[in-house]
Amino acid sequence: MSIRLMGIRIVIALFGLTAMAQAHAWGDDGHRVVGEIAWHYLEPEVAAEVALLLETAGEPHLAESATWADRIRSDESYNWAAPLHYINLPRDWSTYIEVRDCPPAGCILKAIKSYEAILADRERNKIARAEALMFIAHFVGDLHQPLHTGLFSDRGGNDVQVQLHGTDTNLHALWDIHLVSRLVSDWADYAVEQTEKISTAERQRWQSTSVSVWAEESHKLAHNLAYTTESQLGEKYFLRCRESVEMRLQQGGVRLASVLNRALSNPVMDVAND
Repeated sequence: MSIRLMGIRIVIALFGLTAMAQAHAWGDDGHRVVGEIAWHYLEPEVAAEVALLLETAGEPHLAESATWADRIRSDESYNWAAPLHYINLPRDWSTYIEVRDCPPAGCILKAIKSYEAILADRERNKIARAEALMFIAHFVGDLHQPLHTGLFSDRGGNDVQVQLHGTDTNLHALWDIHLVSRLVSDWADYAVEQTEKISTAERQRWQSTSVSVWAEESHKLAHNLAYTTESQLGEKYFLRCRESVEMRLQQGGVRLASVLNRALSNPVMDVAND
C-alpha cells in the first residue's frame, strides 16, 4: 500500500473519533472509492489546485471530501442542500428537461452544473470554491447510485421495506450501504483495484457523455435492476446487482475526474452545454 494512502487512513481515523459516519448514498466508503478513482485521473495541475482548495476547507484528500456533503446534513444551516442529492423521476421517462424535471428547490443535475461553474470561477473566494468542489465530488457519486433517480412516491426506495439475509432495511439503504459493504472491505485498496480494471476505451467512452446521460443510465438501472417485487432478498439479488454496482462506482470516479479537469483546466469555461 502506498504511503499516501496510509496517511489518508490515519487522518480519516482521527476524524472518526469525533464524528459518527452517516449512511447516505453509496455510504462513506462508496463515496471515498469514487473520489480516489477520480484522483487517479486528474491532470497534474488540476490535482494541485484540488489539493489547495481542500486544504482551505480542512479536508485531507479528495476521497474523504466526497463524504462532506453527507456530513453536513445535520447542520441546519445546510438544510437547503437536501434536495440537491437526488432527482425524482417517473417510471416512464427518458430525457432530462430541467424546467420540467427539476423542482424549484433544486435537483442533483442542476446542482452539478451550478457548482461546476462556481468551481471554475477563480474570482470567487476559496471557501466557496472548495465547497463547490466537495458538493461536486459527492453529487457525481450520488447520481451514479440508481435510486437517486427513483420514484417520488417511495422517496427513491426509502419507503420500500426489504430484508437482506433476514436483516431489515429499505431498498435505498440496501444500495447505499449493504451492497457496497459486500464488495468493499478496504476502500483504498478497492479503489486501486477498480482503477486498474478500467480500460482506456471505457474511460474515454464514459467521459464523453453528459450529466443528463448519467441520470438516464441510473434511471434505467433503477427500474430494470434495483426495484424488485420481492421483499426477502439474498445472494441471488446481490449477484444480479454486483456488476452494476461495481461499474457505477468506476464510472462515478472517471466522470468526477472529467468534471474537475474541465472546470479547473481552463480559466474561462462555459458549462451551459448540458
